[in-house]
Amino acid sequence: MASLPENVLKVLKEAIARVPQKVLWKYEGEMVDKPKNVMTRKWFPQRDILLHPNVKLFISHGGTSGVYKAVDAGVPLLGFPIYYDQPRNIDNLVDAGMAISLDLFSVTTDTVFNAIMEIADNDRYQQNAKIASDRFKDRPMSPVESVVYWTEYVLRHNGAPHLKSHALNLTWYQYFLVDIISTFLFVGFVLFFIIYCGLKMICKRVNTFFHSVKAKRE
Repeated sequence: MASLPENVLKVLKEAIARVPQKVLWKYEGEMVDKPKNVMTRKWFPQRDILLHPNVKLFISHGGTSGVYKAVDAGVPLLGFPIYYDQPRNIDNLVDAGMAISLDLFSVTTDTVFNAIMEIADNDRYQQNAKIASDRFKDRPMSPVESVVYWTEYVLRHNGAPHLKSHALNLTWYQYFLVDIISTFLFVGFVLFFIIYCGLKMICKRVNTFFHSVKAKRE
């Protein structure tokens, strides 16, 4: 957060300063002009905080780990996706009705504040987050039991080589499809060369024809 452009950081601070709730903000270093309702730390126990019953909202860039924790805890989310899988992760939560997505680099104080208050005051987001959490947790075994089971499964089957990806047995040029790409490029080059030679021959015949016609007229 400390590396954000100053104009974006200013917008976030001004919007959060207007929020009536207290805000825990993961921030590296000392924040200048820190709002009175904000507590900053370099690190927070994210999962423990999200599981607290008084939490109204989680503001996140939409990384996979944070999204899983929010869904597991049933906490609505305000997302500022930036790159890679983050836009897709946030869009999934928006489709589930438990999140709002904003563009971090084009927000204003009002848009951020309105989005925060919309999620905090509208029970629909909280209810949808609980529904998503219930669906997420409805599985034949808990995550801990799943880890134990698959660890023991691998031990019982001597490393479970049948579950390993066949990509591990490929050479580097096969893995990166160099042989396939080279074949397509070669075929494309041959076709291009044939077409080029054909057009060149046709142009030569046409020129010869017009030259002969012109010579006969003269």
